[in-house]
Amino acid sequence: MKKIVSILLVAAMLLTGLAGCGGGGSKSDAATLSPESTGIKLENGISVELGNYVLDGEAEFTVAKLPVEENKNEGYKIEAYDFKLGDMTELSDFITLRIPYDTVYCEDGQDPAKCVGAKYKNGATGQWEDVLFEVDATANELIIYTDHLSTFGAFHVKNEGQRNAKITSIYADFTGIDQQQAMETLREYVAGGGADGGEAAGLAARLLTGYNGFLGGVAGAAGETGFATDLTGTILNMASLGSPTFDTALADSAYKKLNKLGKVAAAVKIGAVMLSTEQTDADTLGLYKDTAMLALSYAESAAWGLAASGLFIFDYTITSLFEQGLAMKMDKIDEVYVYFNNEYISKDRQGFQWTARSLKDWRQVLIDIVEANPNEADAKAAVEAEIERYARVFWTLNSADMGVVVSEMKEKNSKSSVTIPTPTESEIKTLVDGYKAQLYERLYPVTQSVSVYMQRKAEAAYLAALNEVKAFFNQSITFNIVEDVPDGEKSQYDGYALRFAPLSENAVKESWRGTLKGAAGASTKFTLLGYVQAGCPKELQLFKPSDDPESDEPELTLGFKLSAPVTEVKLGGLPLEGLLGTYSATFTSEGETATYNFTFMYYEGQLVFMPEGKDFGTAFLLLPGPYEYDPSTATATCEAPSDALSFSTHVRFISEEGAVRFSSDNTVEDIKEGRTSTVYGEGIKTD
Repeated sequence: MKKIVSILLVAAMLLTGLAGCGGGGSKSDAATLSPESTGIKLENGISVELGNYVLDGEAEFTVAKLPVEENKNEGYKIEAYDFKLGDMTELSDFITLRIPYDTVYCEDGQDPAKCVGAKYKNGATGQWEDVLFEVDATANELIIYTDHLSTFGAFHVKNEGQRNAKITSIYADFTGIDQQQAMETLREYVAGGGADGGEAAGLAARLLTGYNGFLGGVAGAAGETGFATDLTGTILNMASLGSPTFDTALADSAYKKLNKLGKVAAAVKIGAVMLSTEQTDADTLGLYKDTAMLALSYAESAAWGLAASGLFIFDYTITSLFEQGLAMKMDKIDEVYVYFNNEYISKDRQGFQWTARSLKDWRQVLIDIVEANPNEADAKAAVEAEIERYARVFWTLNSADMGVVVSEMKEKNSKSSVTIPTPTESEIKTLVDGYKAQLYERLYPVTQSVSVYMQRKAEAAYLAALNEVKAFFNQSITFNIVEDVPDGEKSQYDGYALRFAPLSENAVKESWRGTLKGAAGASTKFTLLGYVQAGCPKELQLFKPSDDPESDEPELTLGFKLSAPVTEVKLGGLPLEGLLGTYSATFTSEGETATYNFTFMYYEGQLVFMPEGKDFGTAFLLLPGPYEYDPSTATATCEAPSDALSFSTHVRFISEEGAVRFSSDNTVEDIKEGRTSTVYGEGIKTD
């Protein structure tokens, strides 16, 4: 098994763009593209297809191959290319780039999607970031979808466990999502009025830990069946507000980010289904529409909500409108009128100004209308009104302006018999209807292009949500061990060995051990990802200098809850006297919460938690007692074993900024059934 520290090192090197050894030059290949010639394959093997709605005229497409970045020791290679299209950087549509890759870094028979991938370099930060791509294993090419031009890189990684920490194929991710699972996620979202829910969090956790997920490489490195499942459970545990391992703020942040990712992933999945299905069933359509409308009402979801509503409107409402338009009767249309609408551009004239719309222009107009009108009825009405308005502009011209159009048409087309049209109002309506029918026919493929564009926008929103989650797991956490020691004196724990526990079998155990020296305590840093990979240890164990941590019991065990960006553990514990009193406590189990008041007190000589109103039915939340209190760890423990049911409660106290809090776990084990359930609690002292 490759050590996890190695995975993290390689990820850091790749994502910061550090150059390794290697060769390569800076040779450029170029070609001229135009609306009539939108694609080319260059001599360097790079292909591009712009589609029909990017260029207005000719533009030079240039690809410069950059020096290869390679580190054979770490097992990676980056072949990067700098792309330019005239002076354009931001594009009006998603274009398709194809970059060749080699299979040297892939093992025999290995799926190329696990050893190659694509990223782009952010010009502002210099960092490699994710891009929409998929792998064409037949052609040995990476297919990149982008609406901007930059530096794109083909990543080759020797170890698939390493690869998964750095490369995310969005297509591999969401196509693996079960459609029914995505539907259930969206149903929960709509039923809850946009509230976060377990379905979305669960879907996100499985995406992160699955085949191509951010954490999938950990499971791959471990080489253990079921480890990915364990990781999924760990991620969901992190997002539980009652988790004994993570503080409330960290858990809340995890839950929100997982929910956003899960919702967007589900919407993208259903969008892909809609685009690939000739006729989507009414239940799916209705749910997708409701999801899009609800997402638009939340700032954090507005981007993908707008894309989702656009896809729905274009794929079903606008397309249907244009299909109806195709059935309109197309009588003979006055040629001057058609020339004006489709070709005429006024040149340096005083007075009336006009530029006929190209299909590219119309495409943007339709996008703008739908984005301004995310309700399908409003969008349909706005599109119909704009087409009607456009089709009637010519008939508002005076005879002089019409004469100019006729003259320029004669000049351009070498015609001599063209005259100014003079139809009646009834005839104008017929001409307008005929032109609209013609326009509906011309724009029909445009509507289909926009549907795909909106799906790509949703996929980009998914990628952004995924990157938010990655940043969350990559955040650095400072872990401080503090102790009040008089000036000039050494800590009573000077020279003690310390370690985090319990650790997973896949943790690099040496990274989670150390020694206390002097009176300054200790401090270390780790990423949240590293903490999760290590099994989410929740205890700090201290051993005497003469003891062996592998065989001896710890002298001191301190429980803690992980918080970000700083977690602090205090040596010396808390005296019991300062902890006695009344607490307001909230308990969480299977997503349900309940709040009760308890008094931590002595009762008939025993240390107990007395519920308000002496409701001992709350024993399933917090055992009444008696408790044993360990001041060195600030932990109260109560156990109540039996032949049928075994109860155990641990209450961990912490004092910070003048407030006393506790976290608890109350576990019930059904001996006969072999089942265990745990209720987590958080309390704050109120008196």
